[in-house]
Amino acid sequence: MARAGVLALAVLWGAGVARAQRPTFTWDVPRVLETVDVPGVMRADGIPVKLRSVRSAERPEVILQHLVDRFQAAGFYIPPDAHRTQRVAEPQLTALDTDRLISYTFFLQANRDGTTTVLLGEANLKRARKEQHTFAPVFPGGTDLLRSEMEGARTLSYTVKAEPAKVGEFYLTELRTAGFTEEADGVWRRGGEELRVGLRPGPGGRVSVLLLLRTHPDDGVVGAQPQTDAR
Repeated sequence: MARAGVLALAVLWGAGVARAQRPTFTWDVPRVLETVDVPGVMRADGIPVKLRSVRSAERPEVILQHLVDRFQAAGFYIPPDAHRTQRVAEPQLTALDTDRLISYTFFLQANRDGTTTVLLGEANLKRARKEQHTFAPVFPGGTDLLRSEMEGARTLSYTVKAEPAKVGEFYLTELRTAGFTEEADGVWRRGGEELRVGLRPGPGGRVSVLLLLRTHPDDGVVGAQPQTDAR
């Protein structure tokens, strides 16, 4: 019995050493044509995220399987399909390094020239900071809130089941009350702050809302139309 206990401890110790010596995961995208590093570190819901964009000559389905194999070989946790949240239409997957508490996410976008753009993200969950509040009001019933911060810009996105006109009226009232002035369709200004409001109808009677806040000198220049206007 004593020998069995010693053996069990040895196995556990050996597993711990092997885990500690596991090399840091590195991205490996096949047939890379070019790489673009996104400068700085953005924050998504208080979590620091590093981003990198890669253009590959390989097809999306081949890259998808290759990166899944890489995640599995690294021993990462991949959530089952039922637990995944698909925020965009393009193929995506997130895996978690449970030892280092770093999540790895990739998005795939097929290009017209036959290449594939791969957006790679690493989120350090151990360095998360608690978000105390949002910088703009949220329509009642809004869900799936996602906040991010990068290079002087802050974004807030969420979805809500409501009529787009009702959401638009909500922001018309709330932002005017907060001292903002609408200078163009969906573009609001208050002193040195510029807030853009984008609404996009979705399936099931839901509306996707995107808010972008930027701080810059009050130069009186009216911003361009937001790319997320309802169509």
